[in-house]
Amino acid sequence: MKNKFTIVMTILLSLTLIGAVCYLKFMPLSFVRIYYTSELEEFNKPPTKAMTVALDGYVFNYHIPHNLNNNYVKEARGYIHDADLKTLDALIKVTHWVRSKLKFGMPNYNSDILLVEDILNNSMNNDTTVFCDSYARLFVIVCQSLGIPARIVELEGHVVPEAFVRRINKWVMIDPSRGYYMSRSGDPLSVVEVITYYKKNIRLTPTVFAKDRSDDSLYKKEYETKWKEAYLNGHTVVSDMNRVDIQKIINTILQEYQLPIVKIQFLNDNSTLIGYKEKIVRYIIIVNFIVCIILMIVIMTGSSGKHHSFGFRKLVK
Repeated sequence: MKNKFTIVMTILLSLTLIGAVCYLKFMPLSFVRIYYTSELEEFNKPPTKAMTVALDGYVFNYHIPHNLNNNYVKEARGYIHDADLKTLDALIKVTHWVRSKLKFGMPNYNSDILLVEDILNNSMNNDTTVFCDSYARLFVIVCQSLGIPARIVELEGHVVPEAFVRRINKWVMIDPSRGYYMSRSGDPLSVVEVITYYKKNIRLTPTVFAKDRSDDSLYKKEYETKWKEAYLNGHTVVSDMNRVDIQKIINTILQEYQLPIVKIQFLNDNSTLIGYKEKIVRYIIIVNFIVCIILMIVIMTGSSGKHHSFGFRKLVK
């Protein structure tokens, strides 16, 4: 009776394990991990020339796949040809170029299918409107195409890009969808610096350099409370923008014996940790796998015991 129960439980657990693995197949981010840090210096760690950074022994990649037509890259390069790429001035010019190519408004296309570069490459941008995430992505792609390290920072309710300004050796947030950057005593700030100052109720200076296009794509003083909430709500994440590649994940696990890092979250007092759903799935798989092995050992041990007992009785007869 006990063996039947063990067999039934093994089958049920095996089915659960198979179900979890199938779930992971359609949710590859369950194979990866989030790197959490509350240190400004770590979140703002300077990137290498290859636009990567080492975290916890793993190389985190800032690259975004370049799907932008070369003609657009050449156009952007020509637009800022007289700017030093190591300065903030170059970023402002990139922002002007990005704003000239996009229209701000409720997205009127399927964002799950089309990326902003698809819209540009297919000449579909005449009547297409996009939100801040598309502005940020195009800004980062252009910066990286020009050799300027850049990354996308996801806030709750807003998305902004940052670029690493080598002349001052720091990350600087510059918002192409609103045409401004934040500074303190003339020093341009990164996202986490803005968060730090906001938490201390220190007044910051928004430098608005873009022109009003009458489409809500410009920083306005009356929106400051809204932006402050976006920065302080505890969701500040940088993602490895390479599309999730199962083979890359498997190679990292087999070669480096760890789950690859694909997101970095900056933690403050009210942060909600992301990635819990994926973590729970991983725990379910681990527990099921261990229990399945134990039950299989129990079954095999029980079968072996029966075999020896039968042989002993036969020998006595």
